[in-house]
Amino acid sequence: MMKTTIKFVAASILLATASHAIANDYKTTVEYRHQYSDESKKHSDRFKVFLDTGNNIGFELDARYSNDDGAFDSMTLSGSEFSAFYYDKLNDNTVYLLGSSLDFTSAGIVYVPYARLNYAFDNGFRLQGRYKWKLWDYSQTGVNGESYNSKIQQFDTWLGYNTGNWDFQYEFNIWREMESNGQNLFDDGKTDYLHNFRLLYIYRTTNGDIWRPFVELGNVKVNSISDERQNRYRVGIKYTW
Repeated sequence: MMKTTIKFVAASILLATASHAIANDYKTTVEYRHQYSDESKKHSDRFKVFLDTGNNIGFELDARYSNDDGAFDSMTLSGSEFSAFYYDKLNDNTVYLLGSSLDFTSAGIVYVPYARLNYAFDNGFRLQGRYKWKLWDYSQTGVNGESYNSKIQQFDTWLGYNTGNWDFQYEFNIWREMESNGQNLFDDGKTDYLHNFRLLYIYRTTNGDIWRPFVELGNVKVNSISDERQNRYRVGIKYTW
């Protein structure tokens, strides 16, 4: 456990250091999140870096870790993702983003192009939507035993509200496997979904840094063959400078 934890901390420090150089001191956010799913009894962790160049271009880099024997025990790298996107204002309340991600898994790369639209109301509410494709560059075994390349369409929505130092957000995601031979996603079907609620607190320091601890409660599938659902608990923190 100790060796794995040291490797995790070392990788996190390297990511944070690299992000500070690339960001050109404009805006850098580092996020750590721990997750627990109650039916599968699985722990996992994610470390994420967000970089804003200040020129309408942003980058994200994350590393995902699975915990086989409990929290922070037998931690192994389960995947990482790099994303680059362009953003701009349509008006004072609306921002759009166009981007693409490379998701590196043990089997190969998943290409994820996406488009996102964020709208902020004047009363503290916000509404956001994102449409994306997930395109696998490696073949998998389909439901009839033949090889196929997965193509998934996904739509994500967020409804948020900010008041003072508190931020509330509800998220709903739904996605569908578009290949007829594709593996089932949930309840022996080609469609899956999730619900997620987040409560976040914003603390601003005198020098302008921002700390944002948060907790999340989600509802996700247990497996792909039944209609069983489970609760997903998350706790994390974001730091922006």
